[in-house]
Amino acid sequence: MGRKSHGFTLIEALVTVAIIGILAGLAAPAFIKMLERNRLKGAAEAVFNDLQLARTEAIKRNQDVTVTFSAAGPTTNWSYGSRVGSACDPTVPVSDANACQVDGVRKVTSSADYPGVSLQVTFPAAAAPVTLPRAEFEPRQGLADVAGSGILALKADELRVVVNLLGRVRICTTTGMPGYQPC
Repeated sequence: MGRKSHGFTLIEALVTVAIIGILAGLAAPAFIKMLERNRLKGAAEAVFNDLQLARTEAIKRNQDVTVTFSAAGPTTNWSYGSRVGSACDPTVPVSDANACQVDGVRKVTSSADYPGVSLQVTFPAAAAPVTLPRAEFEPRQGLADVAGSGILALKADELRVVVNLLGRVRICTTTGMPGYQPC
């Protein structure tokens, strides 16, 4: 009488596990690169969106709106915040007179949300009392007071968030990152 076999042999199971291990080993570096690029894209999109929002708020409120950066960089320990009327300090608590807030709500984004992403800004520093780099939008047409950019980088990838004098904000790449126009 013949014996019927149900299931896998030990050798078949070991070969299957070995093939899965090899495929996982080949896919892991690409997966890690994808995660890093997504973190960089998230940081660039956050800066882009907050600059766009500041421009829109300036027009809506008929007042200057300023986005102030904690440092010119490049640094992986950065933050920035928004305020109506004048520059603010994104490193101080909301109770401070120079805090970044709109309508009593703290408006700060920090590098803690984007580990490893460095930021360097080319915006000039504001006048006293807060002498930090800032982008300011005026209310009449949403024009920027100065042109500048934020350069965000993670390992070999780099994205720039550029503000021109017309107040237009765009994202471009200098390293050929997919999905973005070259700078």
